[in-house]
Amino acid sequence: MPGEGEKTARLFFALWPDAGVRRALDQAGSKLHLVCGGRRMQAPNVHLTLVFLGNVALARLDELRALAGCVSGYTFAMTLDHLGWWRHNRVAWAAPQETPEALRGLVALLQEGLRNAGFDFDDRPVFAPHVTLLRNARCNEVEMPSLEPLEWTADEFVLVKSASTDAGATYEVIGRWGLSKVSEENDAL
Repeated sequence: MPGEGEKTARLFFALWPDAGVRRALDQAGSKLHLVCGGRRMQAPNVHLTLVFLGNVALARLDELRALAGCVSGYTFAMTLDHLGWWRHNRVAWAAPQETPEALRGLVALLQEGLRNAGFDFDDRPVFAPHVTLLRNARCNEVEMPSLEPLEWTADEFVLVKSASTDAGATYEVIGRWGLSKVSEENDAL
């Protein structure tokens, strides 16, 4: 936890979609908005959070970047094929029905590194991968629209700085790390 008076930034690790996936998710958000209302996520901000850190002392940014550079996750594909809504926080989202093992592994590696380095983070007992499409949604008793299965290949993860403005949150990617491709030799094992 940062000390009093210490400069901080609100940070999280995420998967950041390419333009095609972002466009398709924005269209899904538009369909959801018609039935649930709420505030749509701005298309450039659409992402899948891996680990939310909250406020981190700026003095620890280099340490955090070095930690991320040591994570050895693998490229993976996932299919976003389900739209849903959480009543408790009024968030409407897109998610995969099945979570790829490589995604679970990436989150576990990040959490382990953060824990070992003494970083505080949102350490939920169950990782529920999702892409937030609406905030303040009211989807009570509505039938969710269908989502045409959307293929997303994740070949990197990012560190994002979040800032609150009158227009909502703005996100800035402040670090990128590639995921390793699994060799054909390893696939055959």
